[in-house]
Amino acid sequence: MKIKWSILFISLVSLGSSCNKNETPSPEVDPIQKNYIHISHTRTGINPNMDSIAELIEYKKFDMVWLGGDMANLTSQDDETMYHIDSILGLGNFNTLWSLGNHDYSDLVRIQSFTNRPPYYSYNKDGITYIVLDTQDSLSNIVGFQKELFDHVVDTINKSSHLVILHHKLIWMYNNPDLEPQIDSIPNGGFGDCFFCINPNNFYTDLYPKLLEVKRRGIEVICIGGDIGFNAKEFHYTTKEGLHFLASGISAGSHENKALIFKHDITNKRLTWEFKLISGI
Repeated sequence: MKIKWSILFISLVSLGSSCNKNETPSPEVDPIQKNYIHISHTRTGINPNMDSIAELIEYKKFDMVWLGGDMANLTSQDDETMYHIDSILGLGNFNTLWSLGNHDYSDLVRIQSFTNRPPYYSYNKDGITYIVLDTQDSLSNIVGFQKELFDHVVDTINKSSHLVILHHKLIWMYNNPDLEPQIDSIPNGGFGDCFFCINPNNFYTDLYPKLLEVKRRGIEVICIGGDIGFNAKEFHYTTKEGLHFLASGISAGSHENKALIFKHDITNKRLTWEFKLISGI
């Protein structure tokens, strides 16, 4: 029986300042910068371990941790594995955002007991609005309560500089003439009707038009997937309308593993990124 999750909205209110044009201009202020990491597919073949180098990353030095799913072999199968992953990644921290993958999906109730959040939700911090999607639900399709959450956020967003959408499956590859031919060479799961596959879905019919509306309001849109690592360690595609599709993931034990590192200039509302070897983070 499918669990019905309530929609969770978390928003942080930021304070602004203003000055009269007749006042003496304030001295130039150094930009406020924060750093974020996106990492995924850290699983090994045996619980509870993650990739050994990924476990050594000092995650606390990042202001936010974005997880793309498949963190352990069967992440939520038992408390031992969840406690191990939690001790490294801080799953209950509001600044740790986790988009679930097929290897995380054994027990959604156990996951919620550690994260205190449902499998999909929205979050707002420092001028960025986040939507964390559950692409395992409804086989890659964003429907039902999850679609209602998505619609509400994208229909009402107006003050954020960026909209970041975190998800596991690379659902934007299906039905894209440039990307669909690469489904067998980029993501871990190929095209098909299986639980870990990229399934036929409603991204371009129901989600993409609304994301274009957000872009037209002057808000940058970045979608970040996590189901890569075996075939590719990094991926970046920009649509002709200027929406960014990114993906990062690792293959346990590989020396070529990379994470996606973001620098957020809050003062100037800039968000930049680069793929970095996890051995050097």
